[in-house]
Amino acid sequence: MEDRWLSIAKRFLPQVVELRGRERTTGVADVICTLYAAPFTLIGLVWLIAVTDMAVVRTSWPMFLFLFGLLFVFQKFNFFLFIEVTPGTYVDWTWSLWSVVSWSAALLYGPTGLWIVVLWRFISFARQWPKATEADWRWNLVRNLLFSLMGVTVTALAALSFYRQWGGSFPLSGLSLAAILPALAATFVWLLLSTLIWSPLMAYYSGAEEYSWTRSAVLTFLRFIGITLGWRFLVDPFAILAAGLYAEHGLGIYLFFVLGLFLGSYLAHKLSQVVDRNHLRTLELERLERLGQALLDMPPDAATLPEILREHVSTMFPFCHIEIRVFPNQQVLHHPAESPAVSEAVWEWLRATPELRYFLPGALLPWGGRFDDRVVLVVPVMDADGGMAIGGIHLVRYRDPEVIVSVLPAVQSLASQIAGALHRTETYHQMVAHQQVEHELVLAGRIQKSFLPLDWPEVPGWQIVARLYPALQTSGDYYDVIPLPDGLLAVVVADVADKGVGAALYMALSRTLLRTFAQEYYDRPEMVMELTNRRILADTRAGLFVTAFYGILDPATGLLNYCNAGHNPPYFISACCENPVRVLVRTGMALGVLEDAVWQQRTVHFDPGDTLVLYTDGLTDAQNEAGEFWGQEPLLEVLEAYAPQGAEVLEEALITANRDFVGKALQFDDITLMVVGRDLTKDQSAFD
Repeated sequence: MEDRWLSIAKRFLPQVVELRGRERTTGVADVICTLYAAPFTLIGLVWLIAVTDMAVVRTSWPMFLFLFGLLFVFQKFNFFLFIEVTPGTYVDWTWSLWSVVSWSAALLYGPTGLWIVVLWRFISFARQWPKATEADWRWNLVRNLLFSLMGVTVTALAALSFYRQWGGSFPLSGLSLAAILPALAATFVWLLLSTLIWSPLMAYYSGAEEYSWTRSAVLTFLRFIGITLGWRFLVDPFAILAAGLYAEHGLGIYLFFVLGLFLGSYLAHKLSQVVDRNHLRTLELERLERLGQALLDMPPDAATLPEILREHVSTMFPFCHIEIRVFPNQQVLHHPAESPAVSEAVWEWLRATPELRYFLPGALLPWGGRFDDRVVLVVPVMDADGGMAIGGIHLVRYRDPEVIVSVLPAVQSLASQIAGALHRTETYHQMVAHQQVEHELVLAGRIQKSFLPLDWPEVPGWQIVARLYPALQTSGDYYDVIPLPDGLLAVVVADVADKGVGAALYMALSRTLLRTFAQEYYDRPEMVMELTNRRILADTRAGLFVTAFYGILDPATGLLNYCNAGHNPPYFISACCENPVRVLVRTGMALGVLEDAVWQQRTVHFDPGDTLVLYTDGLTDAQNEAGEFWGQEPLLEVLEAYAPQGAEVLEEALITANRDFVGKALQFDDITLMVVGRDLTKDQSAFD
């Protein structure tokens, strides 16, 4: 059946055979439905001409002009709804209160009143036609025109004929029950017939292979249809009230009623914009988060980058065409596949002018040409230093171009994530290509290892053990135990958001700063965090950040004052509670992000037998050969089983369990583990 429709459509629109996927389905539907609607529209127009009363036009033309203007006003403040039926497949509905105005005109002036809608539709069509530079777009405009004209000629005239047979009169005689019932019945006839004329189009789409939906998608689509159809059955009967008010009280009350409709339409317009944008932002954030995780899990050679982008980005920006390029000529995403390829002139311009730019409909594009109905957004993907474009994103939005500004943050985040993935890939290739620096890396690892404390003061009644297992020769993780005045100890576990030499350098700077400020503010961990953060931002421009847990332990009292700067929350295991495991949640963001960031200080008390376990995400994110993560649950099981046996036993049990899970799989991230425990028996005399 689809081949038959295609063979018919290509006689009128030869270009349809060049289209693919859903664009071909839409092109065929536009042609077939235009052919279906044309005779009915012609019949409707001839019928309308035959029943037009020119005397009504001559006597009421000022009112006709007024109603004609109202149609444009209401259309300006339309409202809309769109629903994602399946990932990347959206259905949308746009409407305004113009039907209340048009139907009230029909009830006041009879069939002659329908001319204001017919003329309005023709004028709107004429305004859009010059912008339609492609044949398939023009067929879509013609189809929409014919269907709308059917709705205000054939169906409306049929409903008005029933209205006259049921005792209705023009104008509506008032708001009595005898006057309202025929008008209400005619209104519902009009709405039912208007719904039926769209049924062939819906039947065609439901049978198209590209729109084969699951049961849940079908239910979602049916709910959408129920909302869109139910809306008119709820609102359009208000045209009877408008016509009745005009008949009984004149133009003044009618204007007052129309003003109320306008306010409602305006509020609905604004509300739909807010809902639309919030929904889009939610979709973008959810998919950016999943994309970020997928990019982190991506093989270091980025072999799966096109598949990851196709899976996550293709459904991220509704009503858009998007292409992503890695320079010089690697296309990593082109969606939808049937959309036109982006001109090489665009990428040449973006490489020469690496800046974010968007161009509204009608604007001249710097690489040549223009889009009269669409907005174009180009965003460079910059290298780690931000000095050169290593790729670009080209996005064309063909619906509601004015909302492009709200899309910018998501596209910029996408560009940053791609840049980060490419940077990691570049780092990996450089590592493979420069094996001759292996000796220097080993030496750097030894130097970095020397930063770690070999030992720390033995504190009677306490156990502190720590280990670091770097994924590479150098590490972005580190731990530290810093002796402080008044017998205090600072314990630190931190993780730079990267691996390799750069992360190691960042780690060295962070360690030095923390140690410096720890001595000066030995009783204020939050001040140590703030000063370290400011110096990191003042002294570096690498764009990295550090998560850190910094605590000041008083061995005499068992009090630990701490700040958690965006780090994996440590576990505090109590020896004498029904719920022994507590999570020391984050008290502020990571270091090196915002200059004016602040951190809260919190306190936990060690009783004899209590244990604190600090770790970096390399422990829980460790993967076995099947790609499975070790996760939190095995960690908690080991904690509950081995915490009572002391810090050393617990740490050895954690490392052993983690390695048994990983097996022969490569270690992709640094692992740092520190355990601080208070003995069940303590030598109190040491603090006397």
